[in-house]
Amino acid sequence: MTDPRLIPLSSWAEREYGEARPHANTLYSWVRDGKIFPPPEKHGRTYFVRADAVYSPCGRPTPSLVERINAARKAS
Repeated sequence: MTDPRLIPLSSWAEREYGEARPHANTLYSWVRDGKIFPPPEKHGRTYFVRADAVYSPCGRPTPSLVERINAARKAS
């Protein structure tokens, strides 16, 4: 079961861009290139993102110290 705070990538794009949302292939390209932060998670065939995810044309922003510590705790 997915985290309730995660939404499908297509729903995120619709919320962020409305009717002018990017094509699905563009969204998948952004995922591969690391242009959505925090990075989407793939569950089966579907990508899910946090509702507060943002598009960053320059790639992944450097995570804050708190985010790095939390990620390390989750990994262990």
